[in-house]
Amino acid sequence: MRNQMHALLSACACACVSVVFSLDNGLGERPPMGWNSWNLAGCQINESFFRQTVDAVAAKGFLELGYEYINLDDCWMDTKRDEQGNLQWGPNFPTGNTLGDYVHSKGFKFGMYLSAGPKTCSLRDPNNHSATGWGSYGYEAQDALWIAKQGADYLKYDGVCGGDYNMPPLNGSFSMLDWEQVVVSKMGVALNATGRRIWYQYGSPYVWSRHGGAEAGLQWIVKNASLGGVNSFRSGFDMSDNWGNVGEQIGGVVRYNRGISQQCQGFCPWPDADCLEIGNNLTHINLMESQSYFSWYAVANAPLIMSTRVDTMDADVQQILQNREVIAINQDYAGMKGQPVTSPLSAQGYATVWAKPLTPQATNASTGFDRNGVAAFLLNRGSTPANVTLFFPDVGFVGDTVGVLVRDVVHGQDLGMFYRSFSVLLNTTESRLLKLIARSS
Repeated sequence: MRNQMHALLSACACACVSVVFSLDNGLGERPPMGWNSWNLAGCQINESFFRQTVDAVAAKGFLELGYEYINLDDCWMDTKRDEQGNLQWGPNFPTGNTLGDYVHSKGFKFGMYLSAGPKTCSLRDPNNHSATGWGSYGYEAQDALWIAKQGADYLKYDGVCGGDYNMPPLNGSFSMLDWEQVVVSKMGVALNATGRRIWYQYGSPYVWSRHGGAEAGLQWIVKNASLGGVNSFRSGFDMSDNWGNVGEQIGGVVRYNRGISQQCQGFCPWPDADCLEIGNNLTHINLMESQSYFSWYAVANAPLIMSTRVDTMDADVQQILQNREVIAINQDYAGMKGQPVTSPLSAQGYATVWAKPLTPQATNASTGFDRNGVAAFLLNRGSTPANVTLFFPDVGFVGDTVGVLVRDVVHGQDLGMFYRSFSVLLNTTESRLLKLIARSS
């Protein structure tokens, strides 16, 4: 069954790349989970609120569920380096040099932000392109060592932003593709040289447009991975707090899950559709959409990095983000990341159907069930309620007599035995995340 699953879901995969290596730092076996400051707070972040969030994430039990990284994004640093060229904490972080220890004292890992260009994306001054210093271009080794001394366990390394595209060295004779390949690999080598295990995320949403679209972006991530690699990378532009943007961002994941899933030696870098906006605006992304959003990330193996206020979190939002069975689907990696089922049977125009194989388990001799399951995600993206159907042959369960035990993962309920297909009536933006187990023949 697993071979059929791989063959069926990879029929449309790109056949364009060589073997991919993720960063050799002992990390990256599963997509990361945690919290990030940017989508919620942007440059309004300060030390007091960051510490308050660390406390809240701990108090609400997120660590026990795997949310281990607490990541401080842009706007933490001063705009000037010290006399030795070292980064400095900005005025909103008066005791920033103790933050790593504080995060660690709560059992979490500490994430920080740097930029590959001469300036960070938010501190870039569009009226002064000659101003440099607080970005890491030319300071890669020094900055890697500095954040390691701060206790960093995760680096979000942003790309070159806006007006900086026309600055040296980007206005040279080489391409953007080649330049980013060099700087991203340079930071990966520098991080490894610190002796500290630091998750490495390349965070540029500009890669895909500046490199000529998705296929060129795929070429970039594969080419870069062969030179040292990253643990995860942004697969599209910034996520916003509206439902329409969710499908667009996850659409970026599709190309990479298809294109590199069969190309890896070890673990592939994880394509990141950006932080979860769940809970930031329940008018723009309501609770039904929030559940679909979280389930979609789960089957796609996208990193589960929250960026919402935790201390005042709505109880229903917390329940969505803490669903153990859904998280287990996200963290289960059996050699292929989730991707759309493209058969014309299951892929109706108004419906989105994704699937992925689950980690093999021993067959239960007493029941005859093959424990090599499949996770499937069904979503109604139409404007009216509709039946969405998954045809089992599309995910490797072939034959009219093959019984499939279907479990509703979100609600933790076994729905019974089905043959050949499973169909469910869904409201617009409603979904089902399913676990399918076939009876052995």
